[in-house]
Amino acid sequence: MNETYARWFRASSPYIRAHGGRTFVVMLGADALASDNAVNIVHDLALLHVLGVRLVVVHGANVESDGPVTPGRLADIQAGVARARSRLESLFTTGIPLSPLRDRQIPLASGNLVTARPIGVVDGVDQLAAGTVRRVHVDGIRALLGADSVVLISPVGYGTTGATYALGVEQLAADVAGDFGADKLIVYDAVGRIADRSDLTSAELRQLRTTWEHDARTARRLDALDEACRRGVPRAHLIGFDEDGVLLRELFTAEGAGTQVSDGDYRLIRRAVPADAGAVIELMRPLEASGALATRPPEFIERQIESFFVAELDGTLTGCCALFPLNGTTAELACLVGGDAVGPRLLDSVEQAARASDLRRLFALTTQAVDWFLEHGFAKTSVDTLPVDRKALYNYRRNSHVLVKELQR
Repeated sequence: MNETYARWFRASSPYIRAHGGRTFVVMLGADALASDNAVNIVHDLALLHVLGVRLVVVHGANVESDGPVTPGRLADIQAGVARARSRLESLFTTGIPLSPLRDRQIPLASGNLVTARPIGVVDGVDQLAAGTVRRVHVDGIRALLGADSVVLISPVGYGTTGATYALGVEQLAADVAGDFGADKLIVYDAVGRIADRSDLTSAELRQLRTTWEHDARTARRLDALDEACRRGVPRAHLIGFDEDGVLLRELFTAEGAGTQVSDGDYRLIRRAVPADAGAVIELMRPLEASGALATRPPEFIERQIESFFVAELDGTLTGCCALFPLNGTTAELACLVGGDAVGPRLLDSVEQAARASDLRRLFALTTQAVDWFLEHGFAKTSVDTLPVDRKALYNYRRNSHVLVKELQR
């Protein structure tokens, strides 16, 4: 078995367990459905279904309800919706035989699951057949999910009088996720990550939007993420539709592949407790095997566990580091496991703890992460600047770089 694959699978197993039985609303716009990667997207959705995730897919159409919707435009939208639904049904049926899931039947179910109402007059202009959601039929969706179906919701709704209304797919996805109480809203977009951030609070998202350049379509999708969080959806994700496997990376790795938005800071950084020792050892093991971390015996971790900080997500440890005092004013930052999403948060917590203990300087030794430390305020220094006791333990065979950071009071 490929060693990289084995490590990935072991690391993903807590997420597989955590996502089982959860309900995810996934928004696939017309651009995602038209992309060359659409078949792979459907394969990944099918895999989620097989793993026990309850899926509601809200799809777009190549004709959108932007502005007043005349009868002729409504007919075009309905035709576009029919084509999009047909493509999804085809991909879930004929596309799956090309994948390892070819023997698994994945039924799609849809229907009149959304009651709509007209938008009405906006700024003096009648929007005609442009509509918005009046009610999401949660019980109907829940029954279909309970029958082991993937639920498909189209951006067309019907009023109480029988009139047909075109719905904006982004707002529809946010409404379905919010009314249903979904665990996640996942939105595919041409943009794979918001301002190169792997995670944001909804407040940070609103602030970033004033400076981050994006087009009108992406703006509507950011609105949907924000709206879903405001309505109680714990996590909302923006991911790119052009990259194969991005959904799996986003959901089953600590680093993710897109941007996750929540209404609060969902990553907990805390001091480790003795019960964390086993998980910390497992977090460190792959980096020790690759030589990125110096190997430390399990009994050392157990003895020093109270010197560790851990990052926790949904009850699973996703990162760790240790703060080892060297003398009265200096400490070593060691055993750091965590990338762009976790590492900076761990470093910030360590620095706060160091300042609270009147420490003035942090050392770090690394063989492979010099650039990361430099980006976070460390500077290169020599072995000779280490305190005497730590210098005596320096492993010249590893030839680690020594970095130092002066802590501001």
